[in-house]
Amino acid sequence: MKRLLLLDLKLMLNPVPASRPKVPRYGKPYYGKRYSQWRREAYTLVGAAEKPITTPVTVECVFAIERSRTGKLLTPVGDGDNYEKAIFDLLQRQGYLEDDRLITSATWRKRFVPYGEQGFTEITIHEETEELDLVDSK
Repeated sequence: MKRLLLLDLKLMLNPVPASRPKVPRYGKPYYGKRYSQWRREAYTLVGAAEKPITTPVTVECVFAIERSRTGKLLTPVGDGDNYEKAIFDLLQRQGYLEDDRLITSATWRKRFVPYGEQGFTEITIHEETEELDLVDSK
């Protein structure tokens, strides 16, 4: 069965993992400087959706991250699920997804781009095709 493609997006912005909110004693929670800056730029680049997706979906993400000149790491720093969380928050906040609870499965891949190239994130959302009825059938 062919899956229906609902969104294919390439965000030309170096990926940043979502940070945990810092909660001060008084005042509202805030995020780290790097993630806050990424959010502002990403929200501006992506813009608001015309109509949110309201059906169960599967999501695939590729995080292509810029390598530092002096870095000798084999894989980018940061947990993949934190990169993924940043994207899910972006999709929900900008109205592409009604709620990220609609995501039934997600896969991600993080890698470095060659020196001098721009980092980016590729996001692909397909309609869920598997049977989702988990009701007890007695």
